[in-house]
Amino acid sequence: MKRILKLSIITTLLAFAVSCDGMLNTEPTVAVSSDQIITTASGMDAVLTSAYDRLRSESLYRYWIPAGPEVLADNSELHPINSGRFSSQAENAFGSHFTTGVWSTAYRLINEANIIIDGAGATQTSQSHRDRLMGEAHFLRGLAYHELLRVYSYEPNHPLINEWNQGVIIRTTPTLGLSDADLRPRSSVIEGYEQAERDFLAAIPLLQNNDQGNVYFADEATAHAGLARLYLYWERWEDALNHAQQAISTAKGSLTDFSEHENIFDVLPNPESIFELSFDNPHGSSGSLNAVTNPPPGWFDALPSAELLSLYEEDDLRNNLFKVHTDDYPFIIKYSGTVGQNTDHIPVFRVAEMILIQAEAHYELNNEAAATEALELLRSHRGLAAYENAPSGIELFEEIYDERRRELAFEGHRWFDLKRRAMDVPKPQVNLNPAVPFDDVRILAPLSATQVENNPNLDQNPGY
Repeated sequence: MKRILKLSIITTLLAFAVSCDGMLNTEPTVAVSSDQIITTASGMDAVLTSAYDRLRSESLYRYWIPAGPEVLADNSELHPINSGRFSSQAENAFGSHFTTGVWSTAYRLINEANIIIDGAGATQTSQSHRDRLMGEAHFLRGLAYHELLRVYSYEPNHPLINEWNQGVIIRTTPTLGLSDADLRPRSSVIEGYEQAERDFLAAIPLLQNNDQGNVYFADEATAHAGLARLYLYWERWEDALNHAQQAISTAKGSLTDFSEHENIFDVLPNPESIFELSFDNPHGSSGSLNAVTNPPPGWFDALPSAELLSLYEEDDLRNNLFKVHTDDYPFIIKYSGTVGQNTDHIPVFRVAEMILIQAEAHYELNNEAAATEALELLRSHRGLAAYENAPSGIELFEEIYDERRRELAFEGHRWFDLKRRAMDVPKPQVNLNPAVPFDDVRILAPLSATQVENNPNLDQNPGY
């Protein structure tokens, strides 16, 4: 018997997915045979397009992934007059963390990737097209799993709090009907990392010839970048170093001298991008990242903290990424497009991040000279001279982390950088608000009550 997939009337893209509570989620629909979807190239392309669109959602890269980690940690503070959107996150109030939409949106993406991986072999198309479909789907699934693990789980290789070792639910087959929507428990953290690793590794050979001429679709370099970041969190330093170098070697973007552009984030695509999300079609007036970070008519919700700004040397050309509003409050212009119209693109992986991964990996492999060389390569492209007295030991580690703050500010790294090293989260920008200790339950995001209530096999994170 044929199963029936439901497609959105407006987008005609697949909208079937397992939501976070294990139940089926649908939209207003027309009926299309699943055979038609999995045997036609256009049908599979539509599913893949929908999976990419999931990354552009508010819950993921439209603003929560880039902005949330800055507000939860010490890179951002709120303007006295703001929308209130991030006020509880800025104070790390109990239960206020990433939106629960991270879980549901990521699993919708994962289900669409599963449909492609499961069905591409039967699709009536060329082998090169089939490889591209499967390679991009593996990359997207690996990225989605790592985002889920970053938000809801601890990392491997550091002490567990209360022996809590739960990762996320792993699904590698498509959910096409209620009979497929079994209520599964969470796998372990290491099982989640191994699944993301398998996906990225599977993507590399499939994407070696996938040159679409831009950085808006996954390619070989993108898969290497995903692995480099995954191994950084896993503390597999040799692997992180290797894949960061391969990402740099195969990337379309390259490290750019900031003196060549007033703001490289105004250049589309960003000249340093390995993988970037485009927002060519406006999504309306809500949920855009530039509206969160920009002054009126934006919401002025996430401003750079005074401590972050103090880390930049006077000659650092990255100072040009910050402007001062008429009320003397600074704001960042990495996302300076038309407020509310999503005219900015969002870099997911940049060459600069790969260089910083190399620096950290070299440090952990006891090659301080190579770590310093990587830092100085980046600094030289930001208008800074070589170190007069190169840091060493713990001071070098602290400099690597400071450089990550300077370079990757408001790109979604700070909270996760502290968390993956089992560090307390300092909050000097919040009056009378002490640091968030690493053993505090607030380090992990809670699953929504609905998710837990509807799936008796799904355990809530500790303390919630």
